[in-house]
Amino acid sequence: MKLTDNFNLKEMIQSQTALRNGIDNTPSSEHIENLKLLCENILQPLRDDYNLPLVITSGYRSKKLAGLVGSKITSQHCSGCAADFTIPSVDNKKVFKHIIENLPFDQAILEYYTEDNGGWIHVSYVPNGRGQALTKDKEGYKAWQ
Repeated sequence: MKLTDNFNLKEMIQSQTALRNGIDNTPSSEHIENLKLLCENILQPLRDDYNLPLVITSGYRSKKLAGLVGSKITSQHCSGCAADFTIPSVDNKKVFKHIIENLPFDQAILEYYTEDNGGWIHVSYVPNGRGQALTKDKEGYKAWQ
């Protein structure tokens, strides 16, 4: 099922952990609608702005999958509102800044970023979002400065 021009449902729900453990990671129709909104408002605009593919490393997570990967069942991944990704040939810090300056995000987190290790970006979308920008490292979360 196509969500936008460059994103489909399969890539937003794929999980090696779910496959290895026989977990059904099929989202509800409400979760699919949330994934569509995330793609329309954040991921597709990024794809268009950079004209490069995004690699989705984690999208929708069923509650069972969330528990298995050590995530909270209250995570926005479980409602289809969040994804983790990278754009391999672009510095994640640059992409993160682009998101917080140009897109209607709810939460954006630059996770485990160093100049040697680009980490990844977590981003979520809900209408009228908080616009919360954070970084995360081994010491925890910090407000973006």
